[in-house]
Amino acid sequence: MIRAALLLCAFCLAGPALAADQVLRLALHGDIRGFNPGVTRDGDTDTVHHHIFESLVAYDADLNVQPMLAESVTVSEDLTRYEFRLRPDLIFHNGEKVTADHVVWSWRRMLDPQTGWRCRAWYDGSANQGAKIESVTIDGDGGIVFELARPSAVFLDRMANVQCLTAILHPESVLPDGSFGHPIGTGPYELAEWRRGEYIELRRFDGYSPRPEPPSGYAGARIALAPVLRFMVVPDPAIAQAGLLSGDIDILPNVPLHLVSELERVPDVHTEAADLLYWEVLLMQTRHPLLEDLRIRQAIAHAINIEQVTAIASFDHARANPSAVPYISRFHTEAHDQGIAYDPERARALLRAAGYDGQVLRLQTNRKYSFMFDTAVAVQAMLVAVGMDVRLEVVDWATQLGNYFSGDFELGSFGYSGRTHPVLNYATILGSKDRSASYQWESEAALELSAAADQLVDGGAQKQIFEEIHALMIEEVPIVGLFNRFEVDAVRAGVVGYRPWSTGRPRLWGVERQAERRP
Repeated sequence: MIRAALLLCAFCLAGPALAADQVLRLALHGDIRGFNPGVTRDGDTDTVHHHIFESLVAYDADLNVQPMLAESVTVSEDLTRYEFRLRPDLIFHNGEKVTADHVVWSWRRMLDPQTGWRCRAWYDGSANQGAKIESVTIDGDGGIVFELARPSAVFLDRMANVQCLTAILHPESVLPDGSFGHPIGTGPYELAEWRRGEYIELRRFDGYSPRPEPPSGYAGARIALAPVLRFMVVPDPAIAQAGLLSGDIDILPNVPLHLVSELERVPDVHTEAADLLYWEVLLMQTRHPLLEDLRIRQAIAHAINIEQVTAIASFDHARANPSAVPYISRFHTEAHDQGIAYDPERARALLRAAGYDGQVLRLQTNRKYSFMFDTAVAVQAMLVAVGMDVRLEVVDWATQLGNYFSGDFELGSFGYSGRTHPVLNYATILGSKDRSASYQWESEAALELSAAADQLVDGGAQKQIFEEIHALMIEEVPIVGLFNRFEVDAVRAGVVGYRPWSTGRPRLWGVERQAERRP
């Protein structure tokens, strides 16, 4: 109790004294990794970044790409030339007008290997998938022109992706030595203060000019109603819940699902729910001496009852999904509901055939995300039940994420954040581990199919290709798909305008807090 009280004091002391209705406070599960968009990133970091930075295009709530900084987008018939014209009223946080030169500079910086942008492989052709940008130039009429080496029907989807934000920056964001300095973007909020481990405070940018369309997803009007946003770093779920109940936190995203029924009984709190694109999986290191044997991977898949794992990890809220195509996606068909059948006897037979003799496998997980930990516990029990020696390896989330990128794991309870098009999902898991250790599936056939889908405008033809890729994944078992997450966010009474959506990223424009509610 003393520890909780001391930690709660941080909510009272953090930042300057402001009127209660001026500050909108949202809890983050962990501190952000920095302000270099698409470089220093994770889910919490992305949430903050999207309030500071904007891209040429953005996804609406129905996962359709819409113009954002762009006023118009023109695409050539052969899908190799994309031309953007900027809105004329755009201003950076430092007061300078946004120009086509800034767009070209930002994109050339993203494509520079020295920048370390996480999604450069989506645009430089190095991953044998995705687009390959040949040039980014300005035409005689001031349009920004992207010339591609090969057709891409998903180029705008990549630009609008929510993970590797294709932010248009002012060059003064970058210091003379090339390191990232103070973020200068075009979003409705600008950075006021970052106290590491405590909070990130953003203030409303009065020079912001919103789009004329209604807000939708990350598209439309991003009107800042709250003068100040304070993203509170609260890793401990119990402390976060206490802050919500006391009124020191206004919005608590991603409530542990076992607490939902309790919070729904609190008079001053209401909940908002959304089905997410996030995909929870069991990772398997296919270059491990045991796991490179297909029979072992098949045995693991047959040993797991994904319906039961889903029910346990989500407290019956989520829906099982063995496919990388989210079940709420317009591309999801009945074929994606098919997976490897739960069959413990078949699992045992495959283990015997593979000569499994009790070798230990370590299943990596973390406690930051309770659903990942609960998934790991359920999966471990199922694998032990068929005769495997599987032991939990609990690490902090930053370590697990680093191990994912370096390939330093055997089995892993892991989650992929919501990607808005199946091509982007498959681009994340498909590729050679020699090129990037984070790739989970080394399949040339699947890569070729994904590349073919990238060049098709016909949604029906794309659906057929995604069904073929899923069938290959069932056959080769590089990963075991489990479920798409279901999120519940808790909101204090008096906070209006807040709604979660399928990407799982909180949006605080259009949201405001009424005057102080406590006596």
